[in-house]
Amino acid sequence: MVMAATGQESPDRIAQMARSLKNDGLFLSVATFSTTLICSAAIIGIVKLKRGSKLKHYLGLIRPNGSQLLRWAMVTMGFCVAFDLMSILLKRPILPEFMTKAYVSIGSPWILWLAVIVASPLFEELFFRGFIIKGLAESRLRWQGAVLISSGLWSLIHLQYNSYEQVFVFMLGLILGVARVKTGSTLLTFLLHSLVNLAATIEVAVSLRGS
Repeated sequence: MVMAATGQESPDRIAQMARSLKNDGLFLSVATFSTTLICSAAIIGIVKLKRGSKLKHYLGLIRPNGSQLLRWAMVTMGFCVAFDLMSILLKRPILPEFMTKAYVSIGSPWILWLAVIVASPLFEELFFRGFIIKGLAESRLRWQGAVLISSGLWSLIHLQYNSYEQVFVFMLGLILGVARVKTGSTLLTFLLHSLVNLAATIEVAVSLRGS
C-alpha cells in the first residue's frame, strides 16, 4: 500500500512542479537565455556548413532602413491594437495569465524583461523568419507556403498560451513573415518582435501597479 501511494504521489508532484515552473519568471528567463545561446549558435553553424550559403543573406542579417522600420512598426502595432480591441469586444483578457504570474513571481523583473524583449525574439526570429522561411522558400512551397508554415510552427511552440492567444501569435507571425520576405531583413522582424513584447510587458507592469 505504501509503494502504491508513493507511486501515485510522484507523478502528481512532478505535474505540480511542472505547473509551478511554467509560471516561474526566473526559471523562464534562464531557460530562454540558455535556449537562445545554444540554438542560435547551432543555427549559425548549420548555415555555415551549407555549401554556397552566405550567413548574412541566408538569415537575413540586413539592416532595414528608417522608412521600412517605421512602416512595418505601424502595421505591427496597428494589428496589436486591433486585436486588443477585438479581445475587449469578445470579453477576453488582453494580457495572457502566464505573463502576469511570471512577472509577479520574479524578484528582479529586469531579468524577465531582457529575456522577453531581447533573448526570445533573437532566437525565434533567427529560426522562424531567418532559417525556416529561407529554407522553405527555396522549395516548391515558395515564400507564401514558407510564411504560412513558419507562422503555424511558431504559434505551436507557444504552449503557454490558450488557443485564442495562439491565433494572435499565428497572425503576428504572418505579418513578420511578410516583412521578412519583402525587406529581406530578420533584423527588422527582430525589432518588431521586440517592440510587441515590450508593449506587452509594459501593459503587465502597468496593470499590476494599478491593481
